[in-house]
Amino acid sequence: MSQNTDKCIVVAVFTPLESYRDDIRNLLSRVTPTVHDEPGCEFYTMNEDVDGRFVHIEGWTTRQHWVEHMSKPSVKEILKGVKGKLSRDVEVYEMYNVYTGTSGKGSLSPSSARS
Repeated sequence: MSQNTDKCIVVAVFTPLESYRDDIRNLLSRVTPTVHDEPGCEFYTMNEDVDGRFVHIEGWTTRQHWVEHMSKPSVKEILKGVKGKLSRDVEVYEMYNVYTGTSGKGSLSPSSARS
C-alpha cells in the first residue's frame, strides 16, 4: 500500500446527543458543500445511520489532500460546532483500498481495479 499514491478513504462518525441531533445535521449539511470544492475532494457524503449517527464517507485523491483538508476552515467550523453536542468524540478512520476481484466492484475506484 502506498499512502502517497492511493486514494485516501476516510470515514468520520458523529454521534450527537439526542437534543442536538438537528443542530449537528444542520451544521454538517451547511459545511458539506464547502468541502466539495476543496482540492483533492473526490467525494464527501453525509449519511445518517439507523441509530442516528452521522457518517461522512470521504474520498481524497491522495493522503496529502486529506491532511490539508484537516486544517481548512470547514473542519474548524465543524469541530467548533459539535463541541459539547456529541455523546463521544468524533471517530475518524483513515483507510486505503485492498483491491479484490477483477470486475471493479472490489474498489471505490473502478478504474483502479487490478486484474
